[in-house]
Amino acid sequence: MGQLSTFTNKTPLSQLLAPHVRGRTKHGRRVRALDISGKDRELLKAISDPTFTVSGITNAALRQKLSSTPWGARRTDRQLSARITRHLRLLRDHGLIRKLPNRRRYHLSDKGRQLTTAVHAMLAASTDQLLQMAA
Repeated sequence: MGQLSTFTNKTPLSQLLAPHVRGRTKHGRRVRALDISGKDRELLKAISDPTFTVSGITNAALRQKLSSTPWGARRTDRQLSARITRHLRLLRDHGLIRKLPNRRRYHLSDKGRQLTTAVHAMLAASTDQLLQMAA
């Protein structure tokens, strides 16, 4: 949550999300769009965890973090590892993470940090709105 307090970008959310919610082509390969409020939400929340800021994002750490969520439920360790590998490639193709040289670790790029913070803010705002409507 500390990330939200430092987010001072005045760019409209639609402009911030626009390049990532459309499919594109990179190096002759089609890259699917991110589903920020749907199937990719848990992954985006997981990679924005502050513990990854220092140590970096690894497949094993994401497996541990996502195994108890609906995103990783009902999968063997091997299936979850393969799914995370595919999604790390997707996040790299969108420019949200960058691979550390000679390591199996990734760090959030500046673009990735902005997007994950915006997603957290968007989800928090929608949750607050739902709670206000229910009251």
